Amino acid sequence: MATNQLSQDQTVRARKNYHFIVQKLASMGNAPVAVAVGCDEATISRMKPEKFEQFAQILAVLDLKIVPNEMRCFNERDIEMLIHASKRWMEHIHGVDQLQEE
Repeated sequence: MATNQLSQDQTVRARKNYHFIVQKLASMGNAPVAVAVGCDEATISRMKPEKFEQFAQILAVLDLKIVPNEMRCFNERDIEMLIHASKRWMEHIHGVDQLQEE
């Protein structure tokens, strides 16, 4: 089977994905994860280096990324459009009196 290399962007994303996985696992510990997924704690420990890195790469190839649960993701183009529209609106505002309702 031929092996394909990840692109530079995918490699960067995979590294970030892996970082989030191991960081969260370190803060949570192996035991709660093992109990939740129904395996031995040693299984989680063995997966850390290779399997988690491989999983992080798979996510990168699928154009997915890991973010903390409290974060929200937005389409960059949508945000750019909102910033552009806000700047355009503010170009027409010359003073506070213009913001009052008529």
